[in-house]
Amino acid sequence: MPLRPLARSVNLRPSLIGQFDYHTKQHPQIKVTLKSRSGRRCLATHVEHSTATNKSDSKKERVVILGSGWGGYTISRRLSPKSFSPIIISPRSYFVFTPLLTDTASGSLDFSNIVEPVRDPRAKVDFIQAAARAIDLKKKTILCEATVVRSGVTESPRTSEDERQVDEGPEASFKQPIKDLRHWEQGETFEVPYDKLVIAVGAVSQTFGTPGVRENAMFFKDIGDAKRVKRRVRECFELAVLPTTTPEMRKWLLHFAIVGAGPTGTELAASLRDFIYKDLMTLYPALNGIPKISLYDVAPKVLSMFDESLSRYAMDTMRSEGIDIKTSHHVKSLRWGPPGAPAPHEMDPKRCLTLTTKEEGEVGVGMCVWATGNAMTKFVSQSLHAVKIFPNNSIYTLDGKSGPVARAGLASWEYKKVPKTGALLVDGHLRVQLQNDAGQTAVLSDVFALGDNAMLETGAPPATAQGAFQEAKWLADHLNKRDLAQTPPFSFRNMGTLAYIGSEKALMQIPHDMHDPSKRSKYLPGGLTGRMARVVWNAAYITMSISWRNKLRVAFRWTLNRLFGRDVSRF
Repeated sequence: MPLRPLARSVNLRPSLIGQFDYHTKQHPQIKVTLKSRSGRRCLATHVEHSTATNKSDSKKERVVILGSGWGGYTISRRLSPKSFSPIIISPRSYFVFTPLLTDTASGSLDFSNIVEPVRDPRAKVDFIQAAARAIDLKKKTILCEATVVRSGVTESPRTSEDERQVDEGPEASFKQPIKDLRHWEQGETFEVPYDKLVIAVGAVSQTFGTPGVRENAMFFKDIGDAKRVKRRVRECFELAVLPTTTPEMRKWLLHFAIVGAGPTGTELAASLRDFIYKDLMTLYPALNGIPKISLYDVAPKVLSMFDESLSRYAMDTMRSEGIDIKTSHHVKSLRWGPPGAPAPHEMDPKRCLTLTTKEEGEVGVGMCVWATGNAMTKFVSQSLHAVKIFPNNSIYTLDGKSGPVARAGLASWEYKKVPKTGALLVDGHLRVQLQNDAGQTAVLSDVFALGDNAMLETGAPPATAQGAFQEAKWLADHLNKRDLAQTPPFSFRNMGTLAYIGSEKALMQIPHDMHDPSKRSKYLPGGLTGRMARVVWNAAYITMSISWRNKLRVAFRWTLNRLFGRDVSRF
């Protein structure tokens, strides 16, 4: 019996969907609206997000944001939904609160405590899980490849730089046999149009071409990296207590090396020290006195961005807590196998690695974490290079002059970058620039870059979460006000620097002019140290956590740790 066309809209519970599939196909005039038991819409994304790759709404400008890190996530949440339709394109579907990443590796926090999903029913932000592969400035489109089923997007790439075409996943290589190992991971490609584009893809770990580091070291950029570090620490302890493990191999397995004495490396060394000596040693009393943590750096001191007195305090405190500080050390290579073992050196996680330095020679280690700095992604270094067709309609100024662009397209143009690092060199308003062989510079009006993959021509902020956050906030605020052309250039405001150094002690660098002592406030100290700085460290990061859910979860978990100890599970 056919349905009578009495109603144009039918509200169904999800459990009744299947019963009406046939009727809705036979009677397309019926509109089905899914509702949950509470009466709210059951949608994977916001109701306005069903046409992600169509052309922009004439009433709103589509702002495509590449990346879901500090820069991309912040600007997507701060753009006015009345004026803009933001869409994030990123290989990962979450934002990581990176200052607390070391706490997850040491068992102090769950990984979910520092993650914010990009898809949020309260935010009018669309999302496509994909990686940008190319930008067409003339057509104003981005070529993307879906990464929904690609493995390893939460980890730093494991293959060397010259073997990779992309940076998503440890198996990202165009060489055999890895190329065919994951052939099914290649995603569909599609184009996404934009009115304005924000490039905030971040950076990858810099290895300086050191042999064996990219393939054998662990990195510390994302959730997957932190999981690997935590799992490997527990793995080394379990291997050390096996009856077949020799005393010499036991000593090597329980030697944990961290290369890079900046904030990330220093905090990781301190957090692992607390984790090992306060929690793991109660589970492995037979290994008492054997574990060792070494912190390597080519610089003569740790935390070089801090005042000399604070840096010296950090080194003295960490040495007194049992961390071996090895400054002015140059790493030459990293390989699998014990020191002195003959080639071939095949990967064998049941045994140790050998770290070779210029000063000490070969040293056996159970794990090496590489935290030395940033390098540009393949997308920035290779895809954002030459400009095929000059985008006349997108030019804000050419050689500092605004107005119609004439005959500029006849020259050969490319993206303007920092010579040493390869980062995009943006103007004071975070606009991407182009340059040609004749020395001309063109500033784009609709393409911006911020965070670790960009650098301002003057007054560049440090490559930290604080810098990327301030850039994103500044750009969003002025796009909302539509006064970008009239406002002064971006200026970084130093809010201070924090670093945890172990045993409930920390450092806080209070913002002063380090180069001009006369400008320092006579009412404020140069910094805080010890337990007082640790209180500030805790309060600052709870306050800075994005959602109230995670603010409460972090505080609650730290309280549980004091009562019951850290999480020592291995998974």
